[in-house]
Amino acid sequence: MFELKAKLQEDAHRLLDALRDLGEGRYAALFDPKGVLLESPSDTSEGASWVLRRFVQSHAEALFRVPEVLHGPAAPGDSRAEGGEEMRDLFEDLESDEFFLAFLNGRVGILVACPDAQRLQDESGKVLKVLADRLLRLNPAWRLDEKGRGLFFGSPRLDTVVIGRPNG
Repeated sequence: MFELKAKLQEDAHRLLDALRDLGEGRYAALFDPKGVLLESPSDTSEGASWVLRRFVQSHAEALFRVPEVLHGPAAPGDSRAEGGEEMRDLFEDLESDEFFLAFLNGRVGILVACPDAQRLQDESGKVLKVLADRLLRLNPAWRLDEKGRGLFFGSPRLDTVVIGRPNG
């Protein structure tokens, strides 16, 4: 019944690798609002992966507001977050990639930099489901949503977002 934390973390890392491979991506990260928890590839000490790691590390908290802004109560076309603050384009300086984002219960996020984020979203269902299971076992706090409500009788909430390249 109780799984070793190291085994669950290893499974989560392998599934993050699988998600990156599925999307033919060059970088993937598991993160919370404080920063990067796991990443693929493991060595991001230089090059483009280092830039993406710094991006996730410095924008982690803001990334969690993306689904709220896109699906929140604001009128269509309104770029303001719920509190009325402007939500700037976090990805404006990263034009060479598309980004697939997934958020589990609003507590932990996944980012994959890849050439076709929509295709990854369409094909990642099974991998995301298994990854979500491992993450909920790895950290029981992630079973609660961002407002501290328990999800004991339902499925965990998984929000996905595709950030494509601008046309033109």
